[in-house]
Amino acid sequence: MAAMGKANKAKVSLGRRLLHLWRLWPLVLVLLVLGSLIAPFYVYSRFNSEQPIARLEFEALGDAWYLASVTRFPECSLQNYRIRGDQWQLDAEFLKWKGVAVLLGAESRVALDRLSGRFSTIDAAQRAKPSMHDLKPETWFAFGVSIAEGADSFLVDTHFGASAYMTIDPAKSYWVYKTEDALIARSHPRNQTELDGGTMTLVIDQSCADSQPDLLEGYARQWNQWLLALKQMLRSLL
Repeated sequence: MAAMGKANKAKVSLGRRLLHLWRLWPLVLVLLVLGSLIAPFYVYSRFNSEQPIARLEFEALGDAWYLASVTRFPECSLQNYRIRGDQWQLDAEFLKWKGVAVLLGAESRVALDRLSGRFSTIDAAQRAKPSMHDLKPETWFAFGVSIAEGADSFLVDTHFGASAYMTIDPAKSYWVYKTEDALIARSHPRNQTELDGGTMTLVIDQSCADSQPDLLEGYARQWNQWLLALKQMLRSLL
């Protein structure tokens, strides 16, 4: 009898645990939906004051062609592109909030949009074929188009583009920074060295270590990648 009583108590205890877990499913569902909605938003990087958004370095290929190595921040991903011209131009999308969104702590965002080559003279630009590359991050739905467009939005203040360009010099490394409402660019010598007591020291760049996304942004970016993979899998099945 005692054994049967213990077995019944164990069953009741297990049933209560399952009931408690079942009650958590609505919360889990809400978190999944919320994560799916904010994931495209967080592929845009935060901006306040000056923060690096990209680094560009170039190798000459001949006939005004260059191989551009673009490092994105905070992802610290590196990709190469061929562009033509004597200048480079980087475009980005900005998204600024207002009203309730600002009160809730939403920060303005920016995302790389396009890399292109340009010529300093109009005549050369008119003769040359444009060289452009899409840098826009892929999201599982078009966040900017579906929410940001339109002047009557009660959440979005403005959705606009900004650009920065400089003359190409393979001996230089170009840094592009995001400010509150624009892009700025600075150039530095590549492979910087410092002379200390007669000893030549190579300066190691630690920018990637300093630009890691916070916990929520990292989760949102990863969730966006999972959703993209799921979307691609469903497309292949259908």
